[in-house]
Amino acid sequence: MKKHASRGVAGVALAAVLVVLSPSVAFASDHRGSGGSHDATTTTTSENTSPTNTTPTTDPTSPANERKTWHEEMVTYHAARLAINQAFKSAVSSAQAIYQSARAQATSTAARSTARAAYILALTQAVASRDSALTTLGRPPSIRHARNFGR
Repeated sequence: MKKHASRGVAGVALAAVLVVLSPSVAFASDHRGSGGSHDATTTTTSENTSPTNTTPTTDPTSPANERKTWHEEMVTYHAARLAINQAFKSAVSSAQAIYQSARAQATSTAARSTARAAYILALTQAVASRDSALTTLGRPPSIRHARNFGR
């Protein structure tokens, strides 16, 4: 029963991570340019052949857009990590409550030992679940072009 409960908590944590990460994975893209300048100003010529500058176009590889994308990815990453940590804390709290209840009802040394072993097993499963979820989450997003951010 406890094994199924901890698997359920692990499943919920993994589902929460996948729900949080799916939008960022679906819309993630690599904005690597051809190495040239990324200033996108449209120049048009009128009938009198004098050039006039119009408003700059929105370039997805501009430093401002890359910063915005990176920031959005970081927010998503931190939200997923928070969900993983909350699921872990919940699993540990549940294991502690079950252990305290079993310990209070235990009348023999063998019953207390069994309760302790079940508690340690629940903690081990919670840690394994958290480690697996963090591995699935991966490393935090990095800034792709540090040179574009004034460095």
